Amino acid sequence: MNFDEIIALRKAFAYVKDRQAKNVPPDLKEKMRRVRNIRESSVGNEALLKQAIRKLEQNGIRVFRAADKHDACKMILQEIGNEKLAVKSKSNVTKEIDLTSALESHGIKVIETDIGDRILQVLGRKPSHPTGPAAHLSARKIAEGLSRYYGTDIGQEPEDIVSFMRDEIAGYLKKAQTGITGANAVTAEEGSILLAHNEGNIFEVIRRKKHIVVTAIDKVYPSVEEALNMLKVISFHATGSLIPSFVEIISGVSKTADVEKKFFKGVHAPEDVVVILLDNRRTEMIANGFRELLYCIDCGNCLLHCPMYGTIGNDFAEEKYLGGKGLAYKSIAEKEVSKKLEFCLTCGRCRKNCPLSIDAPAIIKSIRSESLPEEVYYFLKSHLLWLYYHVRLKVG
Repeated sequence: MNFDEIIALRKAFAYVKDRQAKNVPPDLKEKMRRVRNIRESSVGNEALLKQAIRKLEQNGIRVFRAADKHDACKMILQEIGNEKLAVKSKSNVTKEIDLTSALESHGIKVIETDIGDRILQVLGRKPSHPTGPAAHLSARKIAEGLSRYYGTDIGQEPEDIVSFMRDEIAGYLKKAQTGITGANAVTAEEGSILLAHNEGNIFEVIRRKKHIVVTAIDKVYPSVEEALNMLKVISFHATGSLIPSFVEIISGVSKTADVEKKFFKGVHAPEDVVVILLDNRRTEMIANGFRELLYCIDCGNCLLHCPMYGTIGNDFAEEKYLGGKGLAYKSIAEKEVSKKLEFCLTCGRCRKNCPLSIDAPAIIKSIRSESLPEEVYYFLKSHLLWLYYHVRLKVG
């Protein structure tokens, strides 16, 4: 990241921290404790996962388990069939499996419908936060890049940019028959899929003829009530709001019982709902003692408080794997230690500010070093790197 982008990122993060300070719910600690307990009992719980699959299928939702990214992409391609356009919403799991590249390699045009993700898609840039992917880009830089791409003059006010992108995305939504989303949670008791959003784009994505949900085996919760509590915790730590603007609870395809109380499916859209449950070495991670990393709910609060991330931004990241926790996950999942883990200061601020108290520093130490002298080396190197970039930022 350059100097301007770091300043923009810090400014965006400051807005979130200010909203958090003003909106602290009185029972926040209890909500966080509850999510932590649920994650401890749910992640890796095969019986709970099987119950969720059974209930989803009873609700008329087709469910497939994908061993890895190649399996998942192959399944999604089969479901899309001959369609040449798909609209999708923000999803970390689809980024994990490089879904857009896989679909585009087969001639399928993929359009992100989240404003921030669509901006990054058009400009060819990398994300800086899981829920605010374009937080590091100023309105001026975005407007200049979009104006070049579309060959028209786009105003530099945020309202101008949002208006233009909204209209562009709407055109694709009208044409698409296939919508792809992730899922914040899948519930075992009800067989429901929960998605949270603020923009309203998911309304349109899930109302395509076919809705494909791409999520992971660690996203299972016992019930809707527990999933909603988790969404409140995500919302506060990601944006400073008490709850997202919208929460979708999908428990089957569209249907009616208005005539003789007999269910008739496919009244409106979607006519077909498919869930892809990805493993991609999660079972292996659990077996190898890294279960705690899968407790993460992707709120991104760790990034707001990371001294290194606040100094070099998503240079302390690889694609969607942001900051120390993200790089630790990537290193374990892909069995290749990320060189960028040397940037981690192991200061513990991520753990302190994580709503689930995930001990990322301890995990990072265990990944990048096998002895105390080696960890002392990394400790000194990371602090010297931080000091160097911090001074450059101050001077620049």
